[in-house]
Amino acid sequence: IGLVSAVSSKSYVRREIDNGSCTGRCGDGFDANQPCQCNEACLSHNDCCQDYLDVCSNDPDKTCAGRCGNGFDASEPCQCNDACKSHNDCCPDFEQTCNGGGGEVTEEDMIQLGETLFSLEKNNVGDKITLNYGCESSVGSTNDCSPSDLFLEVDSSVLNMDIYQKLSALYDNYARSVSEQEDNTSQEQNEEQAFLKAVMDSEIMKVTYEFLLDKGKFSGDYAAFENKIQTMWFKMYERQNGVLGSSGFEHVFLGEVKNGDVGGFHNWFRWYTEENAGRMNYYGYWRAAALGQNQGMGLEFTYFWDGVQKKYGSMFIGTSPELELALYSACLLTFPNEHCHVSLGGTDVWIQTWEEIRNGELLVGSSYPDFSKPSH
Repeated sequence: IGLVSAVSSKSYVRREIDNGSCTGRCGDGFDANQPCQCNEACLSHNDCCQDYLDVCSNDPDKTCAGRCGNGFDASEPCQCNDACKSHNDCCPDFEQTCNGGGGEVTEEDMIQLGETLFSLEKNNVGDKITLNYGCESSVGSTNDCSPSDLFLEVDSSVLNMDIYQKLSALYDNYARSVSEQEDNTSQEQNEEQAFLKAVMDSEIMKVTYEFLLDKGKFSGDYAAFENKIQTMWFKMYERQNGVLGSSGFEHVFLGEVKNGDVGGFHNWFRWYTEENAGRMNYYGYWRAAALGQNQGMGLEFTYFWDGVQKKYGSMFIGTSPELELALYSACLLTFPNEHCHVSLGGTDVWIQTWEEIRNGELLVGSSYPDFSKPSH
């Protein structure tokens, strides 16, 4: 074994040094004369002694048991949320208790996951959509060279599918301005729950859960995973003026307006609904990609939404809401704030995620697909 070894039963890497021990050293500050360290920061710096967890996590108060995901609590000696690593205040057993016991997630793992989830599609309607791509354009172009609608036809059967009905029921629950307070009534919460249940009941989301569990990116039962997904996507937070006017779901699936620009808006069914209502003006595209055998498309394009431009737009077309939620969630939990490389029907896709950490909780900032390899 070399000086640095990936421990398959942990989701972090620690140094295994034969002559280093934490006996009598728990909580000591950094000591450059020692071959390994025995304080809470060593987990994030990957320089813990091999026996750190065994020797130093015996304090009954310094544990994440029953506390994973809780917000910051000043009364506790250590924390158990997604922000604790950046603040160097995680409990010693945070990785082991809250992030499971799997190994490192690789690019190939995500590529294979994407193909597996894509093969499980039950609500894919790519073969029921006819598009008119119009002209080739560029990011932020104000030249409207595509006078026709993007969606020439969506088969009427799509509108009667349960998952799309549950999705569209949420459209009137949100104000598009991020500076406008959302009321989130009990009826709206019930509609969210109905949509979320349909997503969580899918085989796609169940396989996503098993993958994240196996890779140590989530720990807990399926009910806990559903709570995690609900918090990540539906918990309200502020993007402007201190008001609770946004959520990850609203941003990604419905679209928002902030400072005169369209934010988010990466779901095709919502986009089609708005175009059908006369509120979309499609200007043109610069990249299109086919997914599988007539199982949908990927598009990068520019447009105006009710008079406000989205300079760089991108979305899957024809894919199901549960596939998109699963892919975006898995990428956020494995490669946050990065381009996450997946493959769908033999087509490479790079999903960019952005996280929001609020009171120690991981929330979706944004997530969207790119259909060419990023240059950075």
